[in-house]
Amino acid sequence: MIRRQLSSFDYMLLIAIVALMAFGLMMIGSATRANIMPSPQFDQQMILIPLGLIFFFLAAFIDYHFIARFYVAIYVVCVGLLAATLLYGYLITPDEPIFRWIIIRIGDFSVSMQPSEFAKVLMIIFLAKMIDKHGAGINNFRMLAFLGASIALPVGLVMIQPSLSASLLLLLITLAVLFAGNVGGKNILISMVLVAPMLVFLANDFTSDDPILVTHIFHEYQIGRVETILNPEAADTDARFQIERSIAAIGSGQLMGKGLHQGTITQAARLPAAETDFIISVIGEEFGFLGLMGVLLVMLFIVGKCMFVAATAPDMLGRLIATGVAMKLAFQSFINVGVVTELLPNTGVPFPFLSYGGSSLWTSMIAVGLVVNVQMSKSKSMFETFE
Repeated sequence: MIRRQLSSFDYMLLIAIVALMAFGLMMIGSATRANIMPSPQFDQQMILIPLGLIFFFLAAFIDYHFIARFYVAIYVVCVGLLAATLLYGYLITPDEPIFRWIIIRIGDFSVSMQPSEFAKVLMIIFLAKMIDKHGAGINNFRMLAFLGASIALPVGLVMIQPSLSASLLLLLITLAVLFAGNVGGKNILISMVLVAPMLVFLANDFTSDDPILVTHIFHEYQIGRVETILNPEAADTDARFQIERSIAAIGSGQLMGKGLHQGTITQAARLPAAETDFIISVIGEEFGFLGLMGVLLVMLFIVGKCMFVAATAPDMLGRLIATGVAMKLAFQSFINVGVVTELLPNTGVPFPFLSYGGSSLWTSMIAVGLVVNVQMSKSKSMFETFE
């Protein structure tokens, strides 16, 4: 059984994500100057990567049909974790009530986790199973209303934290799964057309001297981040500092980069969050345009493999899971690169497999493990006998 699975195992996909994680570890070390001083982030990432590989293999070899059988419990866990973040999460800054992480303690051991990252994968499994289970019946009004409410609850909980970027990313991923499952496509398209004018109004409201809605919807720091794109001259100096340092780091790397540990901006600690949300800027400064293109091509390969698995999946459940994972990785990568290059407002979205942090790394590993699971579905996998 295991031998048949290993014969269809996608080793190239595993090699690609391991290569990104290894390169990311090296860049985290450079961003935190691990070569000249102790780096807790580098040391922790060295532990997080092997744990992520364990989660990857569990997701790859425990049959995805068996996992999806618990879709109701998966949804309850998803909502429960997000609610626990609001009740028991720790405060990030005294100036703004932001709760995005919870700490789990077992004796002397403690680990922090970001439930909004896990929600992305959990919602993919939940929606995929719902669509697969109900088939064409998913498009009746009651089911569409139920799906809408099921999506709105976790998205709303993430927005309350508040984490606008994570809530929008979660919404995009769930919409992609709905489209792939042919769920109310016409209704969703009509809704998007109706929402478009509202988005234009909000963009104009941001740049207005007397805004009507934005001050009631968004927090002050979120408004400041959006203003760095829509109205740079009126933006707060601190809000633009990170973006300006990011652009300077990428631009100074030019074609070939300055070399590992040679980035003047990075090594001088003049780029905040260099090891997390702005790891791409570190790569741009030290390995240049060619280094960035190499990273993006590897990510494109991973997303492409996920889409290929979705197109050739043996059933609707596998197709939707692989599609959701592909969109998660694609959207997250696009938003991260868009932020560091000032195409999008500054927001906390890590680059998959590269950025420091366990929650993003583990959920990305679990997600790709599920895709490998779908690809190997013609071979028997663990717990398949329970079907």
